[in-house]
Amino acid sequence: MTWLEGLQPPEREYPAAPASAPQVITGAREEIGPSATAWAVEAAAEIVEQVEADFSAAGTPGMMTGSEREGCEACLLTTLIGLRNGTPASQITAPAGAQENIRLSVRQGVPIGTVLRTVWACHTRVQDALLSVLEREVGPERLVTEVRELNAALFSYVNSYIRDLMAGYEDELSLWHGRLPAERLRIMTALLEGEDPPADAEQILGLRLGNHHLLGVAWPSTSGHLPDREAVLNRYGTETGRLLGAAGTLILQHEGTTRFWWTFNSKPAGDIVSIARDAPRPPWMKLALGTVRPGLAGLRVSYFDSLQAAAVGRLAAEGTFWAYEEAGLLALLTADREAAGRFVRTELSGLLGQDPKTADIRETLRHFLLSGSSRVAAAQALHLATNTVAYRVKRAGEQLARPAGERPIQTLMALELAHAFPKLMEN
Repeated sequence: MTWLEGLQPPEREYPAAPASAPQVITGAREEIGPSATAWAVEAAAEIVEQVEADFSAAGTPGMMTGSEREGCEACLLTTLIGLRNGTPASQITAPAGAQENIRLSVRQGVPIGTVLRTVWACHTRVQDALLSVLEREVGPERLVTEVRELNAALFSYVNSYIRDLMAGYEDELSLWHGRLPAERLRIMTALLEGEDPPADAEQILGLRLGNHHLLGVAWPSTSGHLPDREAVLNRYGTETGRLLGAAGTLILQHEGTTRFWWTFNSKPAGDIVSIARDAPRPPWMKLALGTVRPGLAGLRVSYFDSLQAAAVGRLAAEGTFWAYEEAGLLALLTADREAAGRFVRTELSGLLGQDPKTADIRETLRHFLLSGSSRVAAAQALHLATNTVAYRVKRAGEQLARPAGERPIQTLMALELAHAFPKLMEN
């Protein structure tokens, strides 16, 4: 197949960087030359982008691990080397880059059907790309023969890849349901405590540590028996990850709580808090959410943020969802609960009653101050007439023995504490 020598990468101002390990690229350059290797890198990047677009347009799941390009590139390089050397299919094995994608697929719960669909979609695109080169490089008298030889080789090679990948999937699946959950928890705990990750951390976790991270902590609202609790939590974590646009999801059980770890290839553009709040949750599940942060340091920040939000959730009188972006200040204010109680009782003296009228005045004043002292905004939030808001704000000032807007920050903080933790108003 002398036409392989005609493989040339397209001229681009910013050529694609290899997705494979440096030693893989070096080995390919030695076997098929720098030009063919660069062509394969560019072709794999374009093929994966096209396949992802095809899946997205069809509403078909695929491209779920974030490492499909590395797998496609490794297989394409292996194929070109095999074609160049005339290697029979019986001696072709799936390269390490493709096997790594299979391991990640198992750890992220990607079904084998989705994996195989991705492999065949990429194979079809590879075949089209090579046929285009062949049509350009081979004369009419040899074209039909070369096309037949290429198609036969590609078909036998992809069957070899699928054989190895399916075996690798089954092997990884058996391991994954054995010792790996405990190992994942051990590694995650070590990372959160500030230890450096072991060399195989990403392989075991099935997540890329350099990505953006979001941690959540969940706990049940009841101590009673919950049928299929673990399965329900796993489904919730996976589905919520899909809604969030996460590249990876990890769900770990630890001392009566569930840790949800979602990773993103880049910083999410949407309103993560709103999406997570609206995602369907089991009725018995309470969830505290951290913040999206990059890298290992960000992983730790997101985790501790989720713990702070969880501390608020465990104290709160009502509610099932707390995000650090909304609960962080309350967490800070309740770090010393006795001091927080004294602060509330001092700032809201005169508005501490539990009777409905006093509670209504408190809630109206809270919304009034939250809206920047806007009667209209407070009325809209509470579905009241603006005159009602004005009357209640006036009554609040009378009961506080000072104008309602005289100490707006302190008053609002005390109102927020009283709203979330009504017991702080009690001596």
